Amino acid sequence: MSEVVKQEVIYTKARVGRRMLAHIIDFGIFTLIAIGLFTLFHVTMRYSSYYQGKFNALQVLRDESGLYVGDQQVTEYIKDSKKYPTYTEKKDELAARLEKFYHSKTYFGESTVALDGYHARQLDATYKGTNLFVENDEHKIVENGLAPVRYYKFYSSEIDNHALGYMLKNREYYSLVRFTFLSAIVEAVIAIFLSYTTFYYILPATCFKLGRQTIGMKLEKIALISVRADNETFGIFTLRSLFNFFIFFPINFVSFLLPTFISLTMMFVNKTNSSLSNYVFNDYMVDISNQEIYFNEFEREYAQEHITEASIENKDFKIK
Repeated sequence: MSEVVKQEVIYTKARVGRRMLAHIIDFGIFTLIAIGLFTLFHVTMRYSSYYQGKFNALQVLRDESGLYVGDQQVTEYIKDSKKYPTYTEKKDELAARLEKFYHSKTYFGESTVALDGYHARQLDATYKGTNLFVENDEHKIVENGLAPVRYYKFYSSEIDNHALGYMLKNREYYSLVRFTFLSAIVEAVIAIFLSYTTFYYILPATCFKLGRQTIGMKLEKIALISVRADNETFGIFTLRSLFNFFIFFPINFVSFLLPTFISLTMMFVNKTNSSLSNYVFNDYMVDISNQEIYFNEFEREYAQEHITEASIENKDFKIK
């Protein structure tokens, strides 16, 4: 068997448009997987006895405040035009709930500081030079007869800007809110990590390991190759995945997508359309519509040898 002459390997670079389309497809699938996992984790967590105990305690404190209906703020709840069709009904409901809250022993004990502040804000409130509230002969603060919408806006603002802040000063309430918030963050991080690991790492490392392809890359017929023009090694691909998840994505999150902007700019200005990750790991995205890639140099030489032999044995072979 004659010795096969090594040939220079030349691949066509993947066009930026196709790479971006592949990224959009991948990100869409990744997001759906992450949302599905987050929903699964959240539902599972809600059914655990520990979480239910914390959540029920939070609901008790919210119910006692009067500022919530279930887990919905009352300012949002009363926007339901079927239950509260007029501003008179809306403002009366908010006024009653604010009175209940500022007289709550759970949140204020025997202190009247918050209540006094509320009354002071009432007496200071005006609309076009007219006081919204006045003090009657019994030294009680009452509405001054303006349009109901003015009182609705005052009470809504009082709840959003003052009352909810007082709720958070309650240590137990703050602790429970913090627990539910951190639980949701942890669930989201785990869901994102598992979705990313499955879609962007395990799948290209196992099912589509030749070219380290994602589904988007597979559909757009582009692949990842090393600087040696063969398949990206498992070790380098692992480092690449860790870099993207723990460095590239977090910096994107805190810097308003600055790394993504830099990466896109690099893809448009350099000759090989290399992104930031391509530059860091010295690899390339190539078009494999009419080309094949190989795991290593030996496999490529073996394939070239058999292509040469097949061409010589082919009856239609002609030397041009």
